[in-house]
Amino acid sequence: MDFREVSHTFQRLERTSERLEMISILSSLFRKATKDNIHMIVYLLQGRVAAPYTGIEIGMGEKMVEEAISRAFGVNRDEVERLYKELGDLGLVAEQLASSKKQMTLFSEPLTLERVYTNLYRIATLGGEGAQDTKIRLFVDILKDSEPLDARYIVRIPLGRLRLGVGDATVLEALSDALFGDRSYREILEQAYNYVSDLGRVAKMAMEKGLEGIKNVSPIVGIPIRPALAQRTESLEEILEKTGGECSAEAKYDGFRLQIHKKGDDIWIFSRRLENMTGMFPDIASAVREQIIPEEVIFEGEAIAYNENTGEFYPFQITIQRKRKYGVEKAAEEYPLKLFIFDVMYMDGKNLTSLPYQERRSILEKIYKKGDTIEPAERIIAKDVKTLQDFFESCVERGLEGIIAKDLKSPYIAGARKWAWIKYKRVMRSKLSDTLDLVIVGYYKGRGKRAQFGLGGILVAVYDPKDDTFKTVAKVGSGFTEEQLSELKRILDEISIPHKHPRVSSRIDVDVWVEPKYVITVLADEITRSPNHTAAWDGERGLALRFPRAVSFIREDKGPEDATTVDELIEMYKRQHREKVTEGEDNY
Repeated sequence: MDFREVSHTFQRLERTSERLEMISILSSLFRKATKDNIHMIVYLLQGRVAAPYTGIEIGMGEKMVEEAISRAFGVNRDEVERLYKELGDLGLVAEQLASSKKQMTLFSEPLTLERVYTNLYRIATLGGEGAQDTKIRLFVDILKDSEPLDARYIVRIPLGRLRLGVGDATVLEALSDALFGDRSYREILEQAYNYVSDLGRVAKMAMEKGLEGIKNVSPIVGIPIRPALAQRTESLEEILEKTGGECSAEAKYDGFRLQIHKKGDDIWIFSRRLENMTGMFPDIASAVREQIIPEEVIFEGEAIAYNENTGEFYPFQITIQRKRKYGVEKAAEEYPLKLFIFDVMYMDGKNLTSLPYQERRSILEKIYKKGDTIEPAERIIAKDVKTLQDFFESCVERGLEGIIAKDLKSPYIAGARKWAWIKYKRVMRSKLSDTLDLVIVGYYKGRGKRAQFGLGGILVAVYDPKDDTFKTVAKVGSGFTEEQLSELKRILDEISIPHKHPRVSSRIDVDVWVEPKYVITVLADEITRSPNHTAAWDGERGLALRFPRAVSFIREDKGPEDATTVDELIEMYKRQHREKVTEGEDNY
């Protein structure tokens, strides 16, 4: 297939905001595809060359792409940068330069989809010494033979800026229309996608095996299943109503949700977002080999760090430290994990997702043998509110997040948020309605969508009049408008300093430190204990805000010493816990 078929489709998609038109445009392209290239189209639509769970990323930043554009079109790098500043889009820069080149030279034979995809895939999988220059040469190879419109999208793909607005559901409906005649088969395709988490693979299977073949897609060990998701509720009564008057209530652990695949001694560990995290958790992988009995199995659990000496669970701030690429073995020794398994979806060739929850739970309790790391999540069967209330309070008292209620008759609904699972968390019970006035002591540079503002979040502190210092209590990244983020960066840059201010007490770092001068008002769900923040520090932990968000811009009427004090924070923390106890008594 000529790549111009793809680039012209991308242009049409970019020009429309109508979803039905998008489906029609994509369907037209898919009808021209073959079983050997349809997956390539789907991946490139996503700005990728492989499914996200593989971890294969194209890995070219702006500077590398600028260099490739310079070489491909024979212009000075300064000219590329000048045009980038003028046009604001390297894709448009490449398109303009390709257009100029076309007027002077004859192009070779049309650039093919297969060639573009193959080069991008090679770029994504290259490593080692000299890889960067090889990547640039491979990119130049396809750019120099591209039509102007081709160049626009070839450049945008590795930068993740296709700007097409096409989501997974749109792709699935277009595939349904193109391959099976109308959009009504989307659910069948989506079920397959939920099992294999790979749109390109689903497209290829659908074209090769047809409708009956795609209906028979089952989970595959080593490829993550899109996880079942829970609804929220603020009422225990609603839980029983939604589950038919009887449910299982599981303890909700504040850790990592992990999906684990085992095939003999081969282990794969995926995060909730389907990232391959196997290398980060060698202790979990080892425990799976020792404690999980079936030869082939896919199951889920929650991993949480714990203190081996006291048996107590650490807060999420500690558990999150296990998510790292380096120093893994040391971290595993310092913060060992417990894995509480709560569902099983596949075992020894059999897809278990259609079985009722209660049956899957019975199977789950037989797939492991006792050991130090893995055990089933704690649970009860509840038929009344008081039983749920008692279990919820018991979980919260032990520092857990709350409970997950599950319909005993429900299947495992991959990739969907249904009332089969219902979460009821302690933050939903919080009475922290008071706001806090906090001092800004530093900020974090914007990442992702916030890169354009230069500021992604701020570090804030309470005031301690006892030693005239500012003790950190939270990172705040939400509650600001886009205009406020830009303005806040400008204001803070005027008081930025090269190091932490001597009056600031902080155990964590920031990108830019500032003088403790400005105050903002913040609201949070609750106050928790934290080893990362210094407010009310007791030698091991301080106090921190859970889910903080700004409710004002800079308070011009307050100076830093007018901020909420450490003693006021402590009193709010105590009052919050008294109110929770009273709540529990009032509901009986």
